[in-house]
Amino acid sequence: MQRDAFISYSHKADVPLAASVHKGLHKIGRPWQSLRALNVFRDTDSLGASTDLPGSILKELERSRYFIYIASPEAAASRWVREELVFWRDHPEAEARGRFLIALSDGEIHWDEAAGDFDWVRTTAIPAEVLRGVFRTEPLWVDLRRFRASEPAERALKPGEFRGKVATLAAAVHGCTKDELESEDLRQQRRRNRTKNAALALLAALAVATTSAFFYATAKREEALARARTSASQALSARAVQIADIDPRKSAQYALYADQVKPTSESAQALARAVEANANAARHFQGGSGVAADFVGSGGSSSPTRVAVSRDGSTFAYCTGWDADAPKGEQQHIHLFDIRSGKDLPVLQAKGLPLGGGVFELSADGGLLFMERSFNVIDVWDVRRGKLLREIVASKGEDLAGAFMHLKAFALSRDGSRMAAAFHEPNVDALRMAVWDTASGAELSRSDAGSDAVTLSFDDAGKLHASPRAEPPTSGAALITAPTPDNRQILIGAENATVAVYDTQRRKQRTLGSFGFQVQSLSASGDGMWVAAGSDDGAVSLFRGSAPTVRTLPNDDGLRPAELSDDGRVGFRKNAQGGTDIWLLTDPNTGPIKAGSLLHGAEAFTASRDGRRVVFADSAGSLSVWDGPTSGSKERTLSAKGPYLYNGKGTHTIETVGDDQHVVGVWPQGVMVVDLRTMEVSQVLTDKKGIDRLAVSKDARVLAATDVFGTATVWRWTADGKLRHVRETKVTGQRIDDVVVSDDGSKVAVVDSDSRTSVLDVSDGTVVTASVVARNAHTRAVFSPDSRLVMQASDTDTESRLNFWDAATGDTLGSWPLGGPGFVRIFPVPDGGLLTLTADGSLTWRGIDITTWRRTLCALVPDELSGPEYERYLSDLDVSAPCRR
Repeated sequence: MQRDAFISYSHKADVPLAASVHKGLHKIGRPWQSLRALNVFRDTDSLGASTDLPGSILKELERSRYFIYIASPEAAASRWVREELVFWRDHPEAEARGRFLIALSDGEIHWDEAAGDFDWVRTTAIPAEVLRGVFRTEPLWVDLRRFRASEPAERALKPGEFRGKVATLAAAVHGCTKDELESEDLRQQRRRNRTKNAALALLAALAVATTSAFFYATAKREEALARARTSASQALSARAVQIADIDPRKSAQYALYADQVKPTSESAQALARAVEANANAARHFQGGSGVAADFVGSGGSSSPTRVAVSRDGSTFAYCTGWDADAPKGEQQHIHLFDIRSGKDLPVLQAKGLPLGGGVFELSADGGLLFMERSFNVIDVWDVRRGKLLREIVASKGEDLAGAFMHLKAFALSRDGSRMAAAFHEPNVDALRMAVWDTASGAELSRSDAGSDAVTLSFDDAGKLHASPRAEPPTSGAALITAPTPDNRQILIGAENATVAVYDTQRRKQRTLGSFGFQVQSLSASGDGMWVAAGSDDGAVSLFRGSAPTVRTLPNDDGLRPAELSDDGRVGFRKNAQGGTDIWLLTDPNTGPIKAGSLLHGAEAFTASRDGRRVVFADSAGSLSVWDGPTSGSKERTLSAKGPYLYNGKGTHTIETVGDDQHVVGVWPQGVMVVDLRTMEVSQVLTDKKGIDRLAVSKDARVLAATDVFGTATVWRWTADGKLRHVRETKVTGQRIDDVVVSDDGSKVAVVDSDSRTSVLDVSDGTVVTASVVARNAHTRAVFSPDSRLVMQASDTDTESRLNFWDAATGDTLGSWPLGGPGFVRIFPVPDGGLLTLTADGSLTWRGIDITTWRRTLCALVPDELSGPEYERYLSDLDVSAPCRR
C-alpha cells in the first residue's frame, strides 16, 4: 500500500506539532465516505511495533510519495531524522526531490537565490551536511513557529492561520491549488453534514442497545491488555535477570523494555540487576550477532572483531566483520570514538579487515592507528584527518604457507615514531623482525628474532627489546598489565567470555563485563582506567576501571557509621577536651565538611535542609542553635540556647520540621515542637508514653513517630505553622528499631527488632511487610526518591550488601555489593542518591532510583529491540522504545 506522505520530525521537541499537522493532512479535503483525505505515515501513530530505521521505517520511506520535514535545530541534530533525510536525498526516483515539503517549527530557513541553495550561514533548521547543494529551486515551506508551543486549541482545524498553512502542504500532496482544495473540502463537509443528520435518528435508536455492550467489551479488552502487558513485562524481566552475568548488554535492553511495557516488582528487580551487571560499562557500541565466527585456519576467524584503546585513554577504535552500521557488502569500516568528549568520530573506510588475531593498535596519543590488513601488510592511518598515510610491507605474506601468513608480534614506541614487528619471510626458516620509521615508512633495521615465539617492546629511550613469549594464564585474549592509582600493578584479561581484573598473582579481583561469546580482542589504556573488548560474534563494549554509577567521596577525618545522626546529615565525635566536633553531610558532592566544635557534649543533632543551621540537645534537656558562618567569618556561632524546660532530662532524637524554624523532639512530657525563634514549646503533639523514634520527609512537612509497641503516628505540616494529626496505625507486633519517611511523605517504613521491614501507606493506612529478612540485616532503611523501593544494608563474614524491596508489595528485588564485611550506614542525600559509609570509613554515592537506572542503562544501550525479539515478547502490544531520541 502506497503512502501519500512521510512526516519526519524531532521526538525531543515537536511531537504535539507533528500530531496536529498529521491530523490536518488526514482531515482537510476528506471525501465524505473516506476515513482520511491522505494516507500519511508518522511513526508513533502508524507503527504497531517499535522498529528500527533499516526495517519498517525504511519500507515506509520507500513507498511514500512526499517527504514532509518538520524543521528545527533539534531535528537537524537528530541522528534518526538525518538518516531519513539521507534516504530521501538518495531516493532512486530522480523526481523525488521535487516532492520535499518543509514545515518550520523553530530556528531559521533562508534561501539564497544567487547561489541556488539555502543560505547555510543563516539557516539553522536544516542539516547542511545532509542537504547542501541538493535543491536548485527553493522547496515549498510554511512557517509554523508560532504554533510550536501554543495551546492545542490554536492548532485546531477550524478556519484560521494554522489550518491555512496545513492546507498549503495538503494541496501540494493532492496536486491542486489551495483554493481548489478548500472548495472541495467545503463541498465534502456539507455532504457529510447531510449524511450525518440522516444517520442520527438511526444511531439514536441503536445507542441504548449498544452502549452497555460497548463498555463491557472495552472493559474486557482493557483487562486483557493489562494482563498481556504484565505478562510481557515479567517475561522480559525474567530474561534480563537470567542473562545478566553472560550478556549484560542484552540484560540492560530487556530490563528497559520490561519497565517500559509495565512497571512491576519484576521490572524493578531487572533494572537493579542490569545496573549491577553493567556497573563498569561505559558504553556498548554494538551487540553480538548471536552466531560465532567460523574458524578458517591460521588467518583466524572469518569475521574478526578487533578493539584498540590509546595509551592516554583519549581514543577508542574498533572494527568487526559483523558491523551493524556498514552497508551490505561493505563491512570494512573502522569506527572511532573520542572517549573524553563521549562523541563518535568519522569512520575510516578501510581496504579490508585485520586477520584474526592480527595487529590493531593506536599510538599512545590516539593520533595514529596501525592495522594488519592481510599478508603482513600494515596500514597506518591518521586518526585526526581520517586519512590512510601509508602501507608498510613486512614480507610477502601471500607467498607463505597459511600457518605463517600473519605477524607474530608487534610493538610501538612510546611516542609512536617507531614500530616493530616479527614475521616469517618466504624461504627463511627463522622468525624475522624489523623496525620502521612511522613518519616516513622507511625500514630502519631487519634481523633474526632469536626465537619462534617472541614479545616485542620499546623502552622509554626507544630501544627495541625482544624476549621469549610466555603462554597467557587465561583462555581468550592475552593479559594486559596496568598500574592502579596507588602504583600497584594489576592485570586485565579475558577468560572465555568474561573481562576481569587480576592481581599480580593472577587471582581474579573483579569482573568488568561479560559477553555471550568468547572474547576475541582486548585493549586497555596505560593506567587501566579504560578497557575495551570485542567478542567472537561481533559484540563491542568499552568499560571503566571504576564503576560509573558509584562515586567515592572524601572522608578525610575518617568519620565512622556510629558517628552520624539518625538522618545521616550531621556527624559528631567526642574530642579530647570533653566537647564535640561537628561535621555536616548536606552536600553529596563534597563529603563531610567540618563545621566546628562544641565546648560540651551533646546527645542528639539535626540540621536545616540547607545545612546552615545545626540544632543539638544536651543531656540536661536544653536545646541549642548553631548558625552558619556570617560574611567575613568562617566560624559558626551559638545564636540561641533554650532554658531547661524539660525536667532536666534530655532527648536522644530531634528533627527539623516545617519551615526550618521549628524542631520536634521526644521528652518525658511527650512529643513536643519547639519554636527556635523563641526557644519555647509551640505545640505538644502527644503525651503518649513509649515513643522513641522520629523521622521526617525530605521537605520536612511529614513527621512520623513510632513507639516500642509497633505503632506509627503521622502528622503533616499545615499552612498555619502547625503539625496536624493524620494517622495512627499498628504496623508490626515487634519493637520498632528504625523509622523513615519517603521523600514525598506518602509512605512510612519501619524496621522491627527482627530486622524485618514494613511499609505504611499514609493515604489509606494499608501495611505491607517484607516477604523475607536479609541475613544480618541492619536496622536502618532508606526510600528511593520515587518511593518505589526501600533499601536496607546487611553484612556477612565476607561482604556487606544493599538489599532492595518493593515498597508496594514487600517483594525482595535483589541486592548490590557495598564492599568488605563490617557495619555500614546508608542515608539519602538531596540529589536523590544514596550515601554509604562503611566500617573502614569509605564514603560512596550511588544512584538508587528507577529514573537514574533507566538513564544509566539508556546511555549504554540506546538501540531498540530487533524485530524478532519484539515479536517474541511484545507481539500485539504497542510499546515505544524506552530510549529513542
